[in-house]
Amino acid sequence: MLPLPRGALALVLAVVAALAGAPAGAADVADDGLPSLTVGTAVRTVSPAVQEYCWTYPDVTTEQGELGASSCGREGRRTPTLRHDGALQLAFAGSRWRWRARYESSRSSSPACRSTQRVRRLDEHTYRVRRPAYPGTYRVTLTGRGPEGRIVAAFVWRYGTGRCS
Repeated sequence: MLPLPRGALALVLAVVAALAGAPAGAADVADDGLPSLTVGTAVRTVSPAVQEYCWTYPDVTTEQGELGASSCGREGRRTPTLRHDGALQLAFAGSRWRWRARYESSRSSSPACRSTQRVRRLDEHTYRVRRPAYPGTYRVTLTGRGPEGRIVAAFVWRYGTGRCS
């Protein structure tokens, strides 16, 4: 495997797709080369800020040889905010992934305002993110693991006012 800096991921994807005979836009891929990740409601979605990732791309074998790539990195992108009182839906283009959500109140240090929950899979690319036990403002860290690697992303979730506000 050839480790690549993050900026080269789009180029590698295009080369791999061309060698495999697939159109470059065949997969649902974000600008950064990773599968798209969104969280939200039917009305509004946000793309959580990817904090770190390790991704392995499938090898492509041709008459000229084998081409493979992997990439790991960290980002410091701004964390988006979402306001909603019910459960959220996470959509991810990768298949066979498992997700966990870590909730940490940004306003209270009470242990009741911190928790970790599994994210429930609804279908191949859609998951349900349950809201925290108490209303408030939370930094939600999503950790996903699948056949291609690992992604950690975050967003801020605000709902209601109460114990963790």
